[in-house]
This record gives sequence, structure tokens and C-alpha cells, in this order.
Amino acid sequence: MPSSGIIDLAIGLTFVFGVTAAVSSVVTELIARFLGLRGAYLLTGLRELLDSGEASTDLAEAKTAYDTVQNMVRGGAPPPAQPPSATGALLGGPILGNQGISGQISSRNLTLASTGQTRRLPKLTAPGWAGSRWRQCRSLPSYISATSFADAVIDLVVPDAAGQTTMTTIQQNVDALPDSMSPFKPSLQALAKGAGEDVGRFRTAVEHWYDDHMDRVSGWYKRHVAKVTLVVGAVLVVLLNINALTIGRTLYTESGVSTAVATVAAKGTNCSASQTQACLENLQAQLSGAVTAGLPIGWGAVRDCTESAARCNWLDQRGIFSRHGDSGWQFLLVLIGFLIMVVAIVPGARFWFGLLSKLGSLRATGPKPT
Repeated sequence: MPSSGIIDLAIGLTFVFGVTAAVSSVVTELIARFLGLRGAYLLTGLRELLDSGEASTDLAEAKTAYDTVQNMVRGGAPPPAQPPSATGALLGGPILGNQGISGQISSRNLTLASTGQTRRLPKLTAPGWAGSRWRQCRSLPSYISATSFADAVIDLVVPDAAGQTTMTTIQQNVDALPDSMSPFKPSLQALAKGAGEDVGRFRTAVEHWYDDHMDRVSGWYKRHVAKVTLVVGAVLVVLLNINALTIGRTLYTESGVSTAVATVAAKGTNCSASQTQACLENLQAQLSGAVTAGLPIGWGAVRDCTESAARCNWLDQRGIFSRHGDSGWQFLLVLIGFLIMVVAIVPGARFWFGLLSKLGSLRATGPKPT
């Protein structure tokens, strides 16, 4: 079994990696909320599913698009010169029109511009300055369930006042949609054909169609957010001077600091998106406890420059250069230490805190420290 000192070193480094990744994730979540990224990606995902991203979607015209589609499938009205957006038609209906938001979706003066291809960042435009666009994006729904989506689809293509819904009615009304509403129309035709005469089976197929696409949208969002998290983590690492090499050297050479940090890390911390503020306060308290225990975090003067006879400039005092020479090598080590911290953010806080729990169990089973 590894010695207690080696385990404490591993626990200390894992704790620092986990806290840094957690703080970066929490700050990223705050940025995503401020910019309304979840709602923007949900809206983009709907448009990619229903309109292929080729046509723009004006939320202010959502109710008009809904009424236009209803008139076409109810009374056989000819399609207008400018075909309606399927995304706008669904969002303008009574089921999705106010889901997850206050008021109606059509009160948002936002336009989802054409992307020309999938898997690109949302392009939402609004009149006025950028802050107005962000404010309206924050008010968009961040989640729509598959059940609500299927209900909205059936409500759109089956405007039967008597409430008589059959697969024959659904197929006829879907066929009445203009061919320009692609891939919405051909997708519904294929789903209706596969459902036979079972309306429940058709509803389930629509839900699976929606869920499968939203899984891909979730992947696009996570990849985008991961890049933001890396940038946020790099900024935090530099601002707080979290150097993996310096921290590892301190934990290895000073057993008292290593033991104290391992004790602080034993409490463990994990973050959920619903408890952002409480998580930040908890992480700050634990990080402060680790610094109090002797963990070298921050831009305070290094120990080599605290001696009375030491002559250090500002860079020497911060540990970026060395007063003994070889400043280039010292600067390279600082960059490597920062790079290690940034790379450690990639696995995420959940990975590091899970590993921390296992290391804590391993430490508890070893011999009692002196």
C-alpha cells in the first residue's frame, strides 16, 4: 500500500483539480444563463429538426405561422407566397406558446437567422443593442418535454373541433402541408406511415424523433460550453496563480501542509446547476481553508523573497522569475504548471471528486499517521 504521504499528495492535487474544475463549471453556467445559451440552443435545435436551418424563424410571427398552417390543413387554403416556418407554427400554438416562460413566445422580438448548415452556434438577432437580445434570450424556454412536443404536433395537424383524431385524419392533414415545409412534412409522413392505424404509436414515434434529435443538440451545447469552461478555467488559473507544480512540490516536501489539505479535502464538494450560489460559497470556503493550511495559491510573495537580505523585483516576488538566475527556465515551469491545471479541467469536477472519494477511502484504510 502506498505510504500516507503519497496518498495525501494525491488527495491534495486531486482536491485542487476538482475545485478548479468545479469553479470553472459554475462560472460557465452563470455565463450561459446570462447569455441565454440554453434557450438559444433549444430554439436552434427545433429549427434544425423542423426547418433544416434554411429559413429564418421570426418569433414575433409565431402566432401568424400557427394560424396559417391551421387554415391550410382545416380548409385547404393555398399556401402563402412566403411559406410559414414549422418551428414558428409549433411555438405559436397554445401548447408551446407559453411553456416555461411568462407571457407568449410571440412577444419575443427575436429572429433565428438561417445557418445554412447544422451544428453551428445559434444566430439570434433582435432590434436594438446586444443587451436587449441577451435579455430576451434569457426569457426563452430552456427545456421542452417530448410529450409537450408531440401534443403540439398533433394539435397543429389535427384542428378537429369535434376532437375526433384518427390516423386517416392525421395523414390527410399532413399531406395538405406545403412541400416547402421540409423536413417537417416528409418526417411526419414517414412517422404516420409507420404507425399504421394507431394514433398512440404515432405519438410515441414523434416523441422518439424529438428526443433523438435533442440528444444531438445537447451534444452541440456541451461541446460549446466545454470550450467556454476551458477559457474560464485558464483565466481563473492565472488570476489565482494555481500552479500544479508549485502545489505538488509544497505537498510533497511539507507533510504538515499535505496532511492539513487532505483533511480539508476529505469533506468533499460537488456542484449542481440548481445550487450555483451555495456551491460557489462552499467551494470558496474549502479553497480558503486549503490556503490557510499552507497551500500556495495566490500571487503573494514567494518564500525565497521573504528573507531580509533577499533582493527581488516584482516578477521574482511572484515566482515568475528567479533571483538566482535561470529565469527563462523558471518562467517555463510556471507555464507548464498552469497548463497542467487547465488540462485538468477537461475531465470535469465529477471525475475528480469521484477519484477524491476513492482516495479518501484508501487513506482511511491505511495505518494511522504519526
